[in-house]
Amino acid sequence: MKKIFIALSLILSLTMVSAQPKNAVEAQKAVEKAEAAAADAKKAEKPATWTALAKAYIDAYDQPARNILTGTPQTEVKLFLKGQPVIATSQKQGAEGLYTVDSYADKDLYYNENGILEFFLVTKPAVEGDLLGKAVAALEKAKAVDPKGSKAKDISTMANDIHQKLSNEALSQYLAGNFGASARLFKQTADVAANPLMGQTDSLNTYYTALVSNLAGEKEQAVEYYKKCIDMGYFQNGNTFSNLAEVYHSMGDDASRKATLEQGFVKFPENNGILIGLINLYMETNEDPAKLFDLLHTAQSLDPKNASLYYAEAEVYNKLKDLENAERCYRKSYEIDNNYLYGMYGLGALYYNNFVDLREKASNELDDAKYAALEKQMEESLRNAVEPFETAFDNTKDQELKIACAEPLKTICFIFREDPKYMEKYEKYNAFLNNLKDE
Repeated sequence: MKKIFIALSLILSLTMVSAQPKNAVEAQKAVEKAEAAAADAKKAEKPATWTALAKAYIDAYDQPARNILTGTPQTEVKLFLKGQPVIATSQKQGAEGLYTVDSYADKDLYYNENGILEFFLVTKPAVEGDLLGKAVAALEKAKAVDPKGSKAKDISTMANDIHQKLSNEALSQYLAGNFGASARLFKQTADVAANPLMGQTDSLNTYYTALVSNLAGEKEQAVEYYKKCIDMGYFQNGNTFSNLAEVYHSMGDDASRKATLEQGFVKFPENNGILIGLINLYMETNEDPAKLFDLLHTAQSLDPKNASLYYAEAEVYNKLKDLENAERCYRKSYEIDNNYLYGMYGLGALYYNNFVDLREKASNELDDAKYAALEKQMEESLRNAVEPFETAFDNTKDQELKIACAEPLKTICFIFREDPKYMEKYEKYNAFLNNLKDE
Protein backbone atom coordinates (compact mmCIF):
# COMPACT_ATOMS: atom_id res chain seq x y z
CA MET A 1 0.00 0.00 0.00
CA LYS A 2 1.31 3.41 -0.91
CA LYS A 3 1.19 6.03 1.77
CA ILE A 4 0.20 9.56 1.03
CA PHE A 5 2.62 11.21 3.46
CA ILE A 6 0.79 14.50 3.91
CA ALA A 7 1.94 16.73 6.74
CA LEU A 8 -0.70 16.35 9.40
CA SER A 9 -0.26 19.99 10.32
CA LEU A 10 -2.09 20.79 7.10
CA ILE A 11 -5.21 18.94 8.20
CA LEU A 12 -8.32 20.69 9.28
CA SER A 13 -7.13 24.25 9.47
CA LEU A 14 -10.07 26.01 11.02
CA THR A 15 -11.51 29.42 10.31
CA MET A 16 -13.36 30.82 13.29
CA VAL A 17 -16.52 32.47 12.04
CA SER A 18 -18.93 34.48 14.14
CA ALA A 19 -22.67 33.83 14.29
CA GLN A 20 -22.34 30.12 13.56
CA PRO A 21 -25.25 27.86 14.57
CA LYS A 22 -24.80 26.52 18.08
CA ASN A 23 -26.52 23.20 17.40
CA ALA A 24 -28.05 21.05 14.68
CA VAL A 25 -31.50 22.56 15.12
CA GLU A 26 -30.19 26.09 14.54
CA ALA A 27 -28.19 24.89 11.52
CA GLN A 28 -31.30 23.25 10.02
CA LYS A 29 -33.39 26.39 10.55
CA ALA A 30 -30.69 28.59 8.98
CA VAL A 31 -30.54 26.35 5.91
CA GLU A 32 -34.33 26.29 5.56
CA LYS A 33 -34.50 30.09 5.85
CA ALA A 34 -31.77 30.59 3.24
CA GLU A 35 -33.36 28.04 0.89
CA ALA A 36 -36.71 29.79 1.21
CA ALA A 37 -35.09 33.11 0.28
CA ALA A 38 -33.42 31.54 -2.76
CA ALA A 39 -36.80 30.13 -3.85
CA ASP A 40 -38.25 33.63 -3.93
CA ALA A 41 -38.02 34.87 -7.53
CA LYS A 42 -37.25 38.46 -6.59
CA LYS A 43 -34.64 37.62 -3.94
CA ALA A 44 -33.05 35.06 -6.29
CA GLU A 45 -31.91 37.92 -8.50
CA LYS A 46 -29.59 39.17 -5.77
CA PRO A 47 -26.12 37.60 -5.40
CA ALA A 48 -26.26 38.13 -1.62
CA THR A 49 -29.16 35.66 -1.45
CA TRP A 50 -27.00 32.93 -2.92
CA THR A 51 -23.89 33.72 -0.91
CA ALA A 52 -26.08 33.61 2.22
CA LEU A 53 -27.33 30.18 1.15
CA ALA A 54 -23.78 28.97 0.54
CA LYS A 55 -22.78 30.21 4.00
CA ALA A 56 -25.74 28.41 5.59
CA TYR A 57 -24.64 25.14 3.96
CA ILE A 58 -21.01 25.65 5.02
CA ASP A 59 -22.01 26.49 8.60
CA ALA A 60 -24.22 23.40 8.75
CA TYR A 61 -21.31 21.31 7.48
CA ASP A 62 -19.05 22.72 10.20
CA GLN A 63 -21.54 22.53 13.06
CA PRO A 64 -20.93 19.01 14.48
CA ALA A 65 -17.19 19.65 14.94
CA ARG A 66 -17.40 23.41 15.41
CA ASN A 67 -14.12 24.93 16.67
CA ILE A 68 -12.42 21.57 17.30
CA LEU A 69 -8.70 21.90 16.59
CA THR A 70 -6.41 19.08 15.50
CA GLY A 71 -3.10 18.89 17.32
CA THR A 72 -4.90 19.28 20.66
CA PRO A 73 -4.33 16.76 23.50
CA GLN A 74 -7.23 14.44 24.28
CA THR A 75 -7.66 15.85 27.80
CA GLU A 76 -8.10 19.38 26.46
CA VAL A 77 -10.56 18.25 23.80
CA LYS A 78 -12.67 16.52 26.43
CA LEU A 79 -12.72 19.68 28.52
CA PHE A 80 -13.76 21.72 25.50
CA LEU A 81 -16.54 19.22 24.72
CA LYS A 82 -17.77 19.14 28.29
CA GLY A 83 -21.46 18.30 28.15
CA GLN A 84 -21.00 16.07 25.11
CA PRO A 85 -20.46 12.56 26.50
CA VAL A 86 -18.13 10.02 24.88
CA ILE A 87 -20.42 7.16 23.84
CA ALA A 88 -17.62 4.67 23.21
CA THR A 89 -13.83 4.45 22.97
CA SER A 90 -12.15 1.96 20.63
CA GLN A 91 -8.90 1.14 18.86
CA LYS A 92 -8.99 1.41 15.07
CA GLN A 93 -6.32 0.63 12.51
CA GLY A 94 -6.08 3.37 9.91
CA ALA A 95 -4.17 3.58 6.66
CA GLU A 96 -0.98 4.73 8.35
CA GLY A 97 -1.31 3.91 12.04
CA LEU A 98 -3.35 2.78 15.01
CA TYR A 99 -5.71 5.29 16.62
CA THR A 100 -7.71 5.61 19.81
CA VAL A 101 -11.18 6.75 18.73
CA ASP A 102 -13.61 8.61 20.97
CA SER A 103 -17.10 8.33 19.51
CA TYR A 104 -19.62 11.07 20.24
CA ALA A 105 -23.23 11.31 19.12
CA ASP A 106 -22.26 13.08 15.89
CA LYS A 107 -18.53 12.59 15.37
CA ASP A 108 -15.53 10.30 15.84
CA LEU A 109 -12.28 11.83 17.10
CA TYR A 110 -9.03 10.01 16.21
CA TYR A 111 -6.05 10.32 18.59
CA ASN A 112 -2.53 9.11 17.87
CA GLU A 113 -0.36 7.08 20.26
CA ASN A 114 0.64 10.29 22.05
CA GLY A 115 -2.97 11.21 22.77
CA ILE A 116 -3.01 14.06 20.23
CA LEU A 117 -6.05 14.63 18.02
CA GLU A 118 -4.96 13.97 14.42
CA PHE A 119 -8.31 14.12 12.65
CA PHE A 120 -12.04 13.61 13.05
CA LEU A 121 -15.00 12.38 11.03
CA VAL A 122 -18.57 13.64 11.31
CA THR A 123 -20.90 10.65 11.67
CA LYS A 124 -24.20 12.55 11.99
CA PRO A 125 -24.31 15.81 10.01
CA ALA A 126 -26.48 18.68 11.22
CA VAL A 127 -28.22 18.66 7.84
CA GLU A 128 -28.27 15.69 5.48
CA GLY A 129 -26.92 15.85 1.94
CA ASP A 130 -23.81 17.01 0.11
CA LEU A 131 -23.63 20.36 1.89
CA LEU A 132 -20.37 21.52 0.31
CA GLY A 133 -21.56 20.46 -3.13
CA LYS A 134 -24.73 22.48 -2.56
CA ALA A 135 -22.64 25.42 -1.37
CA VAL A 136 -20.65 25.33 -4.62
CA ALA A 137 -23.88 25.32 -6.63
CA ALA A 138 -25.14 28.32 -4.63
CA LEU A 139 -21.92 30.22 -5.32
CA GLU A 140 -22.26 29.46 -9.03
CA LYS A 141 -25.74 31.01 -8.86
CA ALA A 142 -24.34 34.03 -7.05
CA LYS A 143 -21.72 34.54 -9.73
CA ALA A 144 -24.31 34.14 -12.50
CA VAL A 145 -26.52 36.95 -11.13
CA ASP A 146 -23.58 39.22 -10.30
CA PRO A 147 -22.30 40.52 -13.65
CA LYS A 148 -20.65 43.53 -11.95
CA GLY A 149 -18.73 41.30 -9.53
CA SER A 150 -20.00 43.02 -6.39
CA LYS A 151 -19.65 39.74 -4.46
CA ALA A 152 -16.60 38.44 -6.31
CA LYS A 153 -14.32 38.60 -3.26
CA ASP A 154 -16.84 36.84 -1.00
CA ILE A 155 -17.46 34.16 -3.63
CA SER A 156 -13.73 33.54 -4.08
CA THR A 157 -13.11 33.38 -0.32
CA MET A 158 -15.94 30.90 0.23
CA ALA A 159 -14.89 28.74 -2.74
CA ASN A 160 -11.36 28.49 -1.34
CA ASP A 161 -12.78 27.61 2.08
CA ILE A 162 -14.89 24.84 0.55
CA HIS A 163 -11.84 23.53 -1.32
CA GLN A 164 -9.84 23.36 1.93
CA LYS A 165 -12.65 21.64 3.83
CA LEU A 166 -13.02 19.01 1.11
CA SER A 167 -9.27 18.40 1.08
CA ASN A 168 -9.24 18.02 4.87
CA GLU A 169 -12.12 15.55 4.87
CA ALA A 170 -10.59 13.59 1.99
CA LEU A 171 -7.37 13.18 3.96
CA SER A 172 -9.26 12.24 7.13
CA GLN A 173 -11.20 9.54 5.29
CA TYR A 174 -7.92 8.23 3.84
CA LEU A 175 -6.24 8.10 7.24
CA ALA A 176 -9.28 6.28 8.65
CA GLY A 177 -8.87 3.68 5.88
CA ASN A 178 -12.06 4.65 4.03
CA PHE A 179 -10.51 4.72 0.57
CA GLY A 180 -13.75 4.88 -1.44
CA ALA A 181 -15.01 7.94 0.44
CA SER A 182 -11.54 9.50 0.33
CA ALA A 183 -11.21 9.06 -3.43
CA ARG A 184 -14.63 10.67 -3.99
CA LEU A 185 -13.67 13.64 -1.83
CA PHE A 186 -10.22 14.11 -3.38
CA LYS A 187 -11.91 14.13 -6.80
CA GLN A 188 -14.44 16.67 -5.56
CA THR A 189 -11.59 18.80 -4.19
CA ALA A 190 -9.75 18.83 -7.52
CA ASP A 191 -12.98 19.53 -9.40
CA VAL A 192 -13.81 22.51 -7.17
CA ALA A 193 -10.37 23.98 -7.87
CA ALA A 194 -10.96 23.60 -11.61
CA ASN A 195 -14.40 25.23 -11.30
CA PRO A 196 -14.48 28.81 -12.70
CA LEU A 197 -15.19 29.94 -9.13
CA MET A 198 -11.50 29.26 -8.46
CA GLY A 199 -10.08 28.56 -11.90
CA GLN A 200 -6.99 26.80 -10.57
CA THR A 201 -5.07 23.66 -11.40
CA ASP A 202 -4.95 21.47 -8.31
CA SER A 203 -2.26 19.01 -9.34
CA LEU A 204 -1.68 17.67 -5.81
CA ASN A 205 -5.28 16.63 -5.18
CA THR A 206 -5.54 15.33 -8.74
CA TYR A 207 -2.61 13.05 -7.90
CA TYR A 208 -4.21 11.96 -4.62
CA THR A 209 -7.45 11.22 -6.44
CA ALA A 210 -5.57 8.80 -8.68
CA LEU A 211 -3.56 7.28 -5.84
CA VAL A 212 -6.51 6.65 -3.52
CA SER A 213 -8.85 5.60 -6.33
CA ASN A 214 -6.46 2.76 -7.04
CA LEU A 215 -6.46 1.78 -3.35
CA ALA A 216 -10.27 1.81 -3.48
CA GLY A 217 -10.28 -0.50 -6.51
CA GLU A 218 -11.59 2.23 -8.81
CA LYS A 219 -9.10 1.52 -11.58
CA GLU A 220 -10.69 3.52 -14.39
CA GLN A 221 -10.82 6.65 -12.25
CA ALA A 222 -7.21 6.11 -11.18
CA VAL A 223 -6.16 5.94 -14.84
CA GLU A 224 -8.18 9.05 -15.69
CA TYR A 225 -6.61 11.14 -12.96
CA TYR A 226 -3.04 9.89 -13.45
CA LYS A 227 -3.42 10.90 -17.09
CA LYS A 228 -4.60 14.31 -15.95
CA CYS A 229 -1.45 14.59 -13.83
CA ILE A 230 0.70 13.80 -16.86
CA ASP A 231 -1.16 16.39 -18.93
CA MET A 232 -0.52 18.92 -16.14
CA GLY A 233 3.16 18.03 -16.05
CA TYR A 234 2.80 16.76 -12.48
CA PHE A 235 5.21 13.82 -12.61
CA GLN A 236 6.28 13.36 -8.96
CA ASN A 237 9.85 12.60 -10.10
CA GLY A 238 8.50 9.84 -12.33
CA ASN A 239 6.21 8.18 -9.78
CA THR A 240 3.11 9.25 -11.72
CA PHE A 241 4.28 7.06 -14.62
CA SER A 242 5.25 4.07 -12.49
CA ASN A 243 1.99 4.27 -10.51
CA LEU A 244 -0.10 4.47 -13.67
CA ALA A 245 1.80 1.52 -15.09
CA GLU A 246 0.98 -0.49 -11.96
CA VAL A 247 -2.71 0.26 -12.44
CA TYR A 248 -2.53 -0.89 -16.07
CA HIS A 249 -0.74 -4.03 -14.88
CA SER A 250 -3.52 -4.82 -12.42
CA MET A 251 -6.02 -4.34 -15.27
CA GLY A 252 -4.11 -6.73 -17.53
CA ASP A 253 -3.35 -3.97 -20.06
CA ASP A 254 0.32 -4.63 -20.84
CA ALA A 255 0.30 -2.48 -23.99
CA SER A 256 -0.65 0.66 -22.04
CA ARG A 257 1.65 -0.40 -19.21
CA LYS A 258 4.61 -0.62 -21.59
CA ALA A 259 3.84 2.68 -23.32
CA THR A 260 3.53 4.45 -19.96
CA LEU A 261 6.78 3.05 -18.58
CA GLU A 262 8.73 3.86 -21.73
CA GLN A 263 7.28 7.39 -21.78
CA GLY A 264 8.28 7.84 -18.15
CA PHE A 265 11.72 6.31 -18.72
CA VAL A 266 12.57 8.96 -21.31
CA LYS A 267 11.85 11.70 -18.77
CA PHE A 268 13.02 9.96 -15.58
CA PRO A 269 15.55 7.24 -16.44
CA GLU A 270 16.83 7.14 -12.84
CA ASN A 271 13.38 6.45 -11.32
CA ASN A 272 13.65 3.06 -9.62
CA GLY A 273 9.95 2.25 -9.97
CA ILE A 274 10.09 2.81 -13.72
CA LEU A 275 13.30 0.80 -14.07
CA ILE A 276 11.95 -2.16 -12.11
CA GLY A 277 8.63 -1.92 -13.93
CA LEU A 278 10.32 -2.10 -17.33
CA ILE A 279 12.63 -4.95 -16.33
CA ASN A 280 9.70 -6.96 -14.94
CA LEU A 281 7.58 -6.21 -17.99
CA TYR A 282 10.26 -7.30 -20.45
CA MET A 283 10.89 -10.48 -18.47
CA GLU A 284 7.18 -11.30 -18.14
CA THR A 285 6.56 -10.75 -21.84
CA ASN A 286 9.83 -12.44 -22.92
CA GLU A 287 11.10 -9.23 -24.47
CA ASP A 288 14.80 -8.47 -24.46
CA PRO A 289 15.77 -6.25 -21.47
CA ALA A 290 18.56 -4.96 -23.72
CA LYS A 291 15.94 -2.51 -25.05
CA LEU A 292 16.48 -0.61 -21.82
CA PHE A 293 20.12 -0.15 -22.69
CA ASP A 294 19.20 1.12 -26.15
CA LEU A 295 17.01 3.77 -24.53
CA LEU A 296 19.72 4.66 -22.01
CA HIS A 297 22.51 4.84 -24.58
CA THR A 298 20.40 7.14 -26.74
CA ALA A 299 19.81 9.40 -23.74
CA GLN A 300 23.54 9.31 -22.86
CA SER A 301 24.53 10.31 -26.38
CA LEU A 302 22.21 13.33 -26.17
CA ASP A 303 23.35 14.30 -22.66
CA PRO A 304 26.82 12.78 -22.06
CA LYS A 305 27.47 14.86 -18.91
CA ASN A 306 24.36 13.58 -17.11
CA ALA A 307 25.72 11.31 -14.38
CA SER A 308 22.26 10.06 -13.43
CA LEU A 309 21.94 8.32 -16.81
CA TYR A 310 24.97 6.14 -16.02
CA TYR A 311 23.66 5.55 -12.52
CA ALA A 312 20.39 4.39 -14.09
CA GLU A 313 22.31 2.01 -16.36
CA ALA A 314 24.16 0.64 -13.32
CA GLU A 315 20.82 0.05 -11.60
CA VAL A 316 19.55 -1.95 -14.57
CA TYR A 317 22.69 -4.12 -14.60
CA ASN A 318 22.34 -4.51 -10.84
CA LYS A 319 18.74 -5.71 -11.16
CA LEU A 320 19.87 -8.15 -13.86
CA LYS A 321 22.65 -9.42 -11.53
CA ASP A 322 25.37 -8.30 -13.94
CA LEU A 323 27.63 -7.03 -11.16
CA GLU A 324 30.68 -6.35 -13.31
CA ASN A 325 28.87 -3.92 -15.62
CA ALA A 326 26.95 -2.44 -12.70
CA GLU A 327 30.26 -1.67 -10.97
CA ARG A 328 31.60 -0.07 -14.14
CA CYS A 329 28.57 2.19 -14.58
CA TYR A 330 28.38 3.25 -10.94
CA ARG A 331 32.01 4.37 -11.16
CA LYS A 332 31.34 6.06 -14.49
CA SER A 333 28.54 8.15 -12.98
CA TYR A 334 30.91 9.42 -10.29
CA GLU A 335 33.74 10.03 -12.76
CA ILE A 336 31.44 12.21 -14.90
CA ASP A 337 30.35 14.28 -11.90
CA ASN A 338 32.19 14.04 -8.59
CA ASN A 339 29.27 15.77 -6.92
CA TYR A 340 26.93 12.95 -7.95
CA LEU A 341 27.63 10.78 -4.93
CA TYR A 342 24.77 8.37 -5.47
CA GLY A 343 27.12 6.54 -7.82
CA MET A 344 29.53 5.87 -4.97
CA TYR A 345 26.72 4.94 -2.63
CA GLY A 346 25.30 2.58 -5.26
CA LEU A 347 28.69 0.94 -5.69
CA GLY A 348 29.09 0.45 -1.94
CA ALA A 349 25.60 -1.00 -1.74
CA LEU A 350 26.42 -3.31 -4.66
CA TYR A 351 29.38 -4.80 -2.79
CA TYR A 352 27.54 -4.95 0.52
CA ASN A 353 24.48 -6.65 -0.96
CA ASN A 354 26.75 -9.11 -2.74
CA PHE A 355 28.20 -9.96 0.69
CA VAL A 356 24.67 -10.58 1.99
CA ASP A 357 23.90 -12.87 -0.96
CA LEU A 358 27.16 -14.77 -0.49
CA ARG A 359 26.48 -15.17 3.22
CA GLU A 360 23.07 -16.66 2.44
CA LYS A 361 24.68 -19.04 -0.02
CA ALA A 362 27.40 -19.99 2.46
CA SER A 363 24.84 -20.79 5.16
CA ASN A 364 23.58 -23.63 2.95
CA GLU A 365 26.99 -24.87 1.83
CA LEU A 366 28.15 -28.18 3.39
CA ASP A 367 31.41 -28.57 1.47
CA ASP A 368 34.28 -27.13 3.55
CA ALA A 369 36.37 -26.07 0.58
CA LYS A 370 33.46 -24.31 -1.12
CA TYR A 371 32.49 -22.68 2.16
CA ALA A 372 36.05 -21.36 2.61
CA ALA A 373 35.98 -19.95 -0.92
CA LEU A 374 32.70 -18.19 -0.19
CA GLU A 375 34.13 -16.76 3.04
CA LYS A 376 37.00 -15.27 1.09
CA GLN A 377 34.60 -13.72 -1.42
CA MET A 378 32.49 -12.31 1.43
CA GLU A 379 35.50 -10.64 3.01
CA GLU A 380 36.55 -9.20 -0.33
CA SER A 381 33.07 -7.75 -0.96
CA LEU A 382 32.98 -6.13 2.45
CA ARG A 383 36.41 -4.55 2.06
CA ASN A 384 35.50 -3.30 -1.43
CA ALA A 385 32.39 -1.60 -0.03
CA VAL A 386 34.33 0.61 2.37
CA GLU A 387 35.98 2.96 -0.13
CA PRO A 388 32.86 3.99 -2.09
CA PHE A 389 30.72 4.29 1.04
CA GLU A 390 33.39 6.49 2.66
CA THR A 391 33.70 8.64 -0.44
CA ALA A 392 29.98 9.32 -0.38
CA PHE A 393 29.90 9.84 3.39
CA ASP A 394 32.84 12.26 3.47
CA ASN A 395 31.69 14.41 0.55
CA THR A 396 27.92 14.60 0.75
CA LYS A 397 25.94 17.29 2.57
CA ASP A 398 22.80 15.16 2.40
CA GLN A 399 22.17 13.90 5.92
CA GLU A 400 20.04 10.96 4.75
CA LEU A 401 22.79 9.81 2.41
CA LYS A 402 25.35 10.13 5.23
CA ILE A 403 23.19 7.89 7.42
CA ALA A 404 22.69 5.39 4.60
CA CYS A 405 26.47 5.11 4.26
CA ALA A 406 27.30 5.17 7.98
CA GLU A 407 25.07 2.25 8.92
CA PRO A 408 26.74 -0.39 6.69
CA LEU A 409 30.17 1.14 7.36
CA LYS A 410 29.63 0.66 11.08
CA THR A 411 28.74 -3.00 10.52
CA ILE A 412 31.68 -3.66 8.18
CA CYS A 413 34.23 -1.99 10.42
CA PHE A 414 32.94 -3.87 13.45
CA ILE A 415 33.45 -7.17 11.61
CA PHE A 416 37.11 -6.20 10.93
CA ARG A 417 37.60 -4.50 14.32
CA GLU A 418 40.69 -6.56 15.20
CA ASP A 419 42.53 -4.35 12.74
CA PRO A 420 43.14 -0.99 14.56
CA LYS A 421 42.44 0.90 11.34
CA TYR A 422 38.94 -0.56 11.14
CA MET A 423 38.36 -0.17 14.87
CA GLU A 424 39.04 3.55 14.50
CA LYS A 425 36.59 3.74 11.63
CA TYR A 426 33.99 1.80 13.61
CA GLU A 427 34.22 4.32 16.46
CA LYS A 428 33.81 7.19 13.98
CA TYR A 429 30.62 5.86 12.40
CA ASN A 430 29.21 4.57 15.66
CA ALA A 431 29.68 8.01 17.22
CA PHE A 432 28.05 9.68 14.24
CA LEU A 433 24.96 7.49 14.48
CA ASN A 434 24.76 7.79 18.26
CA ASN A 435 24.91 11.59 18.03
CA LEU A 436 21.87 11.50 15.77
CA LYS A 437 19.89 9.68 18.48
CA ASP A 438 20.77 12.40 20.98
CA GLU A 439 19.60 15.24 18.74
